[in-house]
Amino acid sequence: MADRIKYPIGIQTFSKLISNGYLYIDKTELIHDLVSNNEYVFLSRPRRFGKSLLMSTIESYFKGEKDLFEGLLISSLEHEWKSYPVFRFDLSTDHIDSPKRLIDLIGNCLSGIEREYGLSSSAPSIALRFSELIEQAYHRLDRKVVILIDEYDKPMLDCLHDDSVNESIKAELRGFYSVIKGNDRYIRFAMLTGITKFGKVSVFSGLNNLRDISMLPKFNAICGIAESEFRRDFKDSVAMFAKEHGISEYETWDKFKTMYDGYHFAARGEFIYNPFSVLNAFNDGELRSYWYASGSPSYLIKLIETYGYSLDAIEGVRKNEIELSDISDISHDFVPLLYQSGYLTIKNYDPETEEYVLDFPNREVNKSFWTSLANRFFRGVGGRSVFNVRDCVQDINDGRIDAFMQRMKSLFADTTSEPEKNKEIHFQNMMAIVAKMMGLSVRTEVHSSAGRCDMQILTDKFVYIFEFKIDSTPEAALSQIHEKNYYGPFTADVRTIILIGANFSLKTRTLDTWVTEKLRSR
Repeated sequence: MADRIKYPIGIQTFSKLISNGYLYIDKTELIHDLVSNNEYVFLSRPRRFGKSLLMSTIESYFKGEKDLFEGLLISSLEHEWKSYPVFRFDLSTDHIDSPKRLIDLIGNCLSGIEREYGLSSSAPSIALRFSELIEQAYHRLDRKVVILIDEYDKPMLDCLHDDSVNESIKAELRGFYSVIKGNDRYIRFAMLTGITKFGKVSVFSGLNNLRDISMLPKFNAICGIAESEFRRDFKDSVAMFAKEHGISEYETWDKFKTMYDGYHFAARGEFIYNPFSVLNAFNDGELRSYWYASGSPSYLIKLIETYGYSLDAIEGVRKNEIELSDISDISHDFVPLLYQSGYLTIKNYDPETEEYVLDFPNREVNKSFWTSLANRFFRGVGGRSVFNVRDCVQDINDGRIDAFMQRMKSLFADTTSEPEKNKEIHFQNMMAIVAKMMGLSVRTEVHSSAGRCDMQILTDKFVYIFEFKIDSTPEAALSQIHEKNYYGPFTADVRTIILIGANFSLKTRTLDTWVTEKLRSR
């Protein structure tokens, strides 16, 4: 029964999960395929998506812990169950702000390995020590070594905004990872996982034999909960949730799908549910933004402010596999980082152009992303958010455009965030955030044959056409709307069309003045 299900909240150790009767989504058939047909593997997945549990499961497999896998798919596939020495590293257990902290972290991991297998090394660097221990383990135990490195990129993400420290961290990691290729004859299997892939920065220059399985359809569901797995393993959970909330099981399936489904990591395959949010939602009996609340995108927000990215066109953006697989050029393009971090996901694939179409995976991520940006961009005295969504929506729905614009002016005036390098982008981003937070039918940077309209808001009764200028006049903005005929597509519409020309002042850093014009559709 559902009330006896133990949801593995925060459980990342396979042996603990199995021994204590927690729910396990059986990934062992995929794991058997992975370890049987590969020797050097790299996997990128968002945080809280089960990477650590995957690595722990692989560790138990290579340690020959056959009893833990009884009744799982792998039990009918594996017949030898050999035991290997496993060197496992988790680089997420400390905040790395200097090369010394990184060296200490890896050194502690090596010390644990020495104790577990009775090894020792007095080598002067972590790379040489690592190399010596691999060779020692092979000769002493007469078995090849398995190497598992979890969250390989965490040290680099910790200092992403400090170029000097970041380069030092990369150099240290480059030497450490190169040991793996240099000891190929002693290694049975090696796997690295992380959130991101630093391709062109040569972190893996000494380990160029890694097979990246991150976007292979075969391994699309190796982490997370596939649609078929959700339907199979959560029937009782859905029934109990539906009963508690007085809704049908169909409605429950639909709510979970809308809130937590929608991830895709390949051109083909099932959509994937966020495992962290699903498990927490069933455990608590509530639909909340669990994944988002578990770690705010502070580094993303800082990048947006540092490099002045435009937020207008991140939904529906198209990228090819090479672009999505490398975040080395984050100063110019942060879409790959949004994808690898889990804020955007693959929604479609165009085989003609070999491009992936990206969007927010689900309601949890969409709403939470824009809420975080609103709380950062619109902060009043003491850092408190001054953004009032309800009043803005009410003004728009009732046709009170002057009241809405006055509210926007006050909102911008109370904002204390520092100016971005591109101040025009800064204002455009703030308007985009307002638009997304309202939850209405809002379109920004709308392209047409005549040009590009800054923003449109569509309601049952009104069509709002916005054009924004910087240190100009609202009359010039309104004139552009007419010259470019931005309202042309709506001339046959029964709704009232309202044109808004507005000007932002760089001196006062706020919405300065605006003019409006009301048209009746013909």
